Amino acid sequence: MITFRVRGRTVSVLYSPPPDMAAAGAKLSVVLDRRRPLEPEHVVGLEAEAEQRRWQVHLPAELYDGRSHHIALEAKSDGRLVGTAAFLFSGAPQLLASRRQTGAAEISPTKPSPTKPGAPAPVVEQPSRATPAPLAFAPSCRDGRERLADFLRSEFGGDTVERVRGYFAVIDALMSDAEQGLRREHLDSLTERLRLLSKAADDGRPIDASIVLPVFNSIGYTIACVLSLFEHGANSRFEIIVADDASSDETAAVFGAIGGVVRCVTQVANQGFNGNCNRAAREARGRYVAFLNNDTFVLEGWLDELLAPFERFSGIGLTGSKLLMPDGTLQEAGGIIWRDASGWNFGRNQDPTLPEFNYVKDVDYVSGASLAVPKAVWDEIGGFDERYRPAYFEDSDLAFTLRAKGLRTLYAPASPLIHHEGVSNGTDLAAGIKTHQIANQPKFIEKWQDVLATEHFPNGEEVFLARDRSRQKKHMLVIDHYVPQPDRDAGSRTLFSYMKMFVDAGLQVSFWPDNLYRDKDYLKALQDLGVEVLYGSQLVGRFPEWIAERGRYLDYVFLSRAHVAINYIDHLRDHSSAKVLYYGHDLAYERLKQEFAVTGREKIKEEINYWFELEQKIWRKTDVLYYPAREEVEAVENAAPDKTVRKFSIYVYPESDIAEARTRLGQVPNPAATVMFVGGYRHRPNVDGALWFVREILPLVQRHIPEIRTILAGSFPPPAITRLASSNVLVTGYIADPVLEWLYRSANAAILPLRFGGGVKGKLIEALRFAVPVVTTRWGAQGLPEPQECVALADSPAEFAERLIETITVPEAARERARNGLDFIEQEFGYTTVARRMALDIPELGRLGLGEVRQSDHRRGAARDPEAAAAKRRVRGRRDTAARVGG
Repeated sequence: MITFRVRGRTVSVLYSPPPDMAAAGAKLSVVLDRRRPLEPEHVVGLEAEAEQRRWQVHLPAELYDGRSHHIALEAKSDGRLVGTAAFLFSGAPQLLASRRQTGAAEISPTKPSPTKPGAPAPVVEQPSRATPAPLAFAPSCRDGRERLADFLRSEFGGDTVERVRGYFAVIDALMSDAEQGLRREHLDSLTERLRLLSKAADDGRPIDASIVLPVFNSIGYTIACVLSLFEHGANSRFEIIVADDASSDETAAVFGAIGGVVRCVTQVANQGFNGNCNRAAREARGRYVAFLNNDTFVLEGWLDELLAPFERFSGIGLTGSKLLMPDGTLQEAGGIIWRDASGWNFGRNQDPTLPEFNYVKDVDYVSGASLAVPKAVWDEIGGFDERYRPAYFEDSDLAFTLRAKGLRTLYAPASPLIHHEGVSNGTDLAAGIKTHQIANQPKFIEKWQDVLATEHFPNGEEVFLARDRSRQKKHMLVIDHYVPQPDRDAGSRTLFSYMKMFVDAGLQVSFWPDNLYRDKDYLKALQDLGVEVLYGSQLVGRFPEWIAERGRYLDYVFLSRAHVAINYIDHLRDHSSAKVLYYGHDLAYERLKQEFAVTGREKIKEEINYWFELEQKIWRKTDVLYYPAREEVEAVENAAPDKTVRKFSIYVYPESDIAEARTRLGQVPNPAATVMFVGGYRHRPNVDGALWFVREILPLVQRHIPEIRTILAGSFPPPAITRLASSNVLVTGYIADPVLEWLYRSANAAILPLRFGGGVKGKLIEALRFAVPVVTTRWGAQGLPEPQECVALADSPAEFAERLIETITVPEAARERARNGLDFIEQEFGYTTVARRMALDIPELGRLGLGEVRQSDHRRGAARDPEAAAAKRRVRGRRDTAARVGG
């Protein structure tokens, strides 16, 4: 059996032979990337004993190229292979540099996809706050703490850097060799500081989490850890249980004197890690028990994000944190257990900001250094299995035990901490408590041998599937122009909703934004769902390599937008047999034809030809095509008769949202007449529509309703739009979703004064979903099967003004249209309806359409609403209409 420990460029290897074999004659060889043996001078033999053999392997500098390398360790005796192990190693090149590197490729958050020479530039909405992403991990300093400071400053800010420096100062001041008088002074000061912090945290709310700190001596580390808990705070209410395992230092005295939310539980005799944790957890009063090593500093969000998956998903039994080294490199992003019960700290020594380490995922186990479990579940299973006393393998066994009960173990990357590995038990596998890491492995194998044999890969194989336990899942790749910004544009809202649905159905989803920008404002929402969002300079220009490596794992690819899809479709077809699904958003060339008819701009003719040719290229190479409007589906069917073309619901609404909107249908309209138009102003039809309304329609309305107020809401209004602002016209610019929802609830009508455009309009669907009466043109109503039942229609300024005046002054008729519109939303955009339709091409979504998977509690309350029940009867009566919508 081979066990190993990686620390920087040095790998410590221990070989323990079977009882009938001597270790002295064993030799170690190292194979790089399954091809090249490492030169013998990099492998240094240490003492040889009958029971074991030890080596140190010095990894060459060439491995520090920012890419993952497969390192295989092979022990041989008399030419026969007697032991193997393997791990992935990725060294950031900056770690070998003495100064910050310059000239590295930066990723522009606003750079659109290239188009062919001479082609008109595509009109594409681009992400906002367009500042180039800094290199995520480019330390310039010479020692670990300064490298850590650079990382913390980049990811958390300067305040976190100063706090962490303070924790190191506490440890340094309380080292055992410190002058005793000065040490006592420091202890008294720190005890008073902790007492005040603990008192302030004792706010009387019910306890969410009991944080158990198993402690044996090392008072400086424990104080620093508790300080980090208080200073980085949490929205969750917590108590701290210092589990003192018969320490010989001041632990009991200091923590027994703090009070507030801190309690000290001292063992009469040393129980070891397992026994100490089990006994201390009996004192826990929180809904969750969180175990936290005392040699850690927690960072911003640690507790809240550790507990969040329990609320976000169903069937979760265990969560674990992202562990960082004291130099800022990654220690562990979840753990992998191989068939031989050896384990990997996934991502060890790598850059912690890389995409593969930052999405919520299922894992084989999480480290006992930081994990959380519901208290009721913990009590039911009886805590850590004490066959592993005093320590090691108890965390892996806990995850396996919970999984056997049908409960998942999730890695929570947004729950970060710094872990000073080996403070309690050292790192030498051949000495002290660490020897139990080897001794307990056979016990673990004996207990879980059937599971290991059937559910786990051989050591180092199929890492892509092992890292997130996706062996039994279908894999999907989604590609769009940038990380979705759901509160800024309709296309983003669409893609986000569908990716959530794909995850709900059990797919393992990866998202490749065309600009590869690490958009910190928006990517976490996807990562929290379990989507691996790919980004960073290391991927620029490397999609062909990436898909060549991963293409064999993909079952589905979901492409979005022709000008983006064209850059990937050939590579996908070359390297993957996945079903390729394409969502076209709208038929750009048809929209441009309408614009030309209105504006007469000759330049548009060139754009029409370009987009028509581009769309056709995509159609030829995809399996299923989706468009929002029935007219678009029919047009594509005529142009590509050999392809499967389906109508696509641009939004997906939980049934609870629709039920809640029904409760507002009977409310009295706003007495202050208010109308609103919502749109992103990087889209030309929206600019034209807003100008047309204010200049030509609004004056006609004001003759009858002088006090009418108009709200033009949406991102990136150009000067032509901002100049429309007046005492009765408000131009908002970007507004957050809660504000937009409040505006919808306050408006008497939503207006869509569009004179050209393509596809179903997101602003129309949103207004109908909020049960707001709508006045629009035939272009704005595109996609509605019987628009006159749901909206007021008008194409000229006089007609539009007349319809708007009627909507405001005769609210009963407008409310009936809004009710019909909400029925339409339910039958076309309800969660289960959309899932059932998409299951024609992605069968895994069928469970959602049958209601077999819980929608994150979105359905609660719908059945109790009488208006919702009446609506269901109306929907059943409209099935003929639904059939004419397309499918």
